[in-house]
Amino acid sequence: MDNPTVSSPLDLEQLVLGPPQATGPTPRIRALSLAHGATCARLLEHVRPLYDLARAHGAGEAEVRETALQVVAFGGFPSAIAGLEALGVLDDEPDATLVPLTPPDPDTADRLGRATFAAVYRDNTDAVLEHLDDLVPGFSAWVLHAAYGSILSRPTLDLADRELLAVSALALMGLSRPLESHIRGALHNGSPAPHVDDILLTSRSLATTNARSVIDHARDRLQRRIYSR
Repeated sequence: MDNPTVSSPLDLEQLVLGPPQATGPTPRIRALSLAHGATCARLLEHVRPLYDLARAHGAGEAEVRETALQVVAFGGFPSAIAGLEALGVLDDEPDATLVPLTPPDPDTADRLGRATFAAVYRDNTDAVLEHLDDLVPGFSAWVLHAAYGSILSRPTLDLADRELLAVSALALMGLSRPLESHIRGALHNGSPAPHVDDILLTSRSLATTNARSVIDHARDRLQRRIYSR
């Protein structure tokens, strides 16, 4: 049975905890994924409660802030700014574990970006890069440098967790093709298929009707892959 639409912080807490016998992601990564997805989809009323739940279930301030910053890669700068504003300013001294936003030098960003992109897309890497350049010549270099090299290759969150964050964001935005790509990316980087399905189902509770249709299609494809093994 599908989860009901979430409408209160209490419901969000139950959603983050998962079913009693859940074997999926931890409440920490559920909360971070949902916070990231809700920010990208501009469901801003849920953002602060979800980050508070992530903290309550073990997420450090560095992980929270890094999740909020990753929104730039999937939801754009305006959504990222809105999400960071929802978090507010820290009341005490800044956390020393926060990684400063010092951009890597161009060569490092390009190298890291290509390595991270290849870890997500594997055998499809060259085909996807060619497709980006078919859309706009030089677009692939921009994506590698700005999104994958400068954002998704940053420390604090590992790539497996980053891909689950991406799955929630793309699911809630109802973007079917990139969602399929990042579902594969999550699987490629260590997330078991049931964990990916858990994030899809959890995200569905916040989704619009259109996004629910996209999520249901993605879950059907993923489950057929799980159960055909």
